[in-house]
Amino acid sequence: MAHIVKTFAGVAALVALAGCLETPTGGDMMQPAPDAPPFIEGNYGASDAAVSACRSLLASQTAGGVTVVGSEFSEANSAVYMRVGENGAPWRCLVSDDGSNPSLMFVGSEGAL
Repeated sequence: MAHIVKTFAGVAALVALAGCLETPTGGDMMQPAPDAPPFIEGNYGASDAAVSACRSLLASQTAGGVTVVGSEFSEANSAVYMRVGENGAPWRCLVSDDGSNPSLMFVGSEGAL
């Protein structure tokens, strides 16, 4: 019985400490500038070729790891939305769906750099 009480007390202590740990949240990420084009997260519609071209181009021009967070398909140009580095700097890439002619645009606030 004493073993059960000690185990329960240990679990309760761990749960209480878990609230003290810092975990990154969406609020910690750099937000797109108010006057920037829309920044879409969670939707994925662009082709793998388009996403790969954008990710490769951005990775070659930045440091800190690139994460694709969304994309949109369009017959004119697909859009790929990415975040870079620990602060999640927001970037948008317009690209043909076959992956040709990717064009990058930083959509964060320049004052936040």
